[in-house]
Amino acid sequence: MDNDVMLAQARALIRAEGEALLQLAERLDDTFTQAVALVAECRGKIIVTGAGTSGAMAQRLAHLLATCGMTAFYITPGDALHGESVLLGEGDILIAMSKAGKSQDINSFAKIARERGAVVMAWTAKPDSELAALAALVIYIEVPDDAEGEALLPFGSTLAHGAIGDALTLMAKRLRGFSLATLAQTHPLGGAHELAQQHQGDGR
Repeated sequence: MDNDVMLAQARALIRAEGEALLQLAERLDDTFTQAVALVAECRGKIIVTGAGTSGAMAQRLAHLLATCGMTAFYITPGDALHGESVLLGEGDILIAMSKAGKSQDINSFAKIARERGAVVMAWTAKPDSELAALAALVIYIEVPDDAEGEALLPFGSTLAHGAIGDALTLMAKRLRGFSLATLAQTHPLGGAHELAQQHQGDGR
């Protein structure tokens, strides 16, 4: 493969990923606002789970929610099935990420969470999957094949999960009234502290 072909293919992938995110933005509906309300109003724990690349995005979301003042944690499906699912109960939320919605360990975790009284929210590309059937709320996240690596590697779908997670976090932060003063206080190191201090007066 020569450099011109390589650059053309790389640009095509990035353009396809960008278009997939634009389409995702247009598909946001009342299901998203319901998810924001659930997260913003949760006074219990928010557990986020997923495996593989979904697991990486689940970890990212849990971190962002916790950064904005919510009691959020990432638990692997495997650890959940070895006792950690006991953390979930009435008033808690499980956000379960699975593209196909048929991962048995994730679905078993969702079943336990539901049995224990937690609200299950599924993020999946398959709204007719087992995971979706276990959930009280389903966030439908699908991207075209050209936004994935060779129609298989989860490139665009990973970005889509990240974008939905970012939007969810920011809207929940604003509904909860989490202040940038608190953000500045809890980020004493790095540029985030300075930026937060600069914008404390803008009401966000």
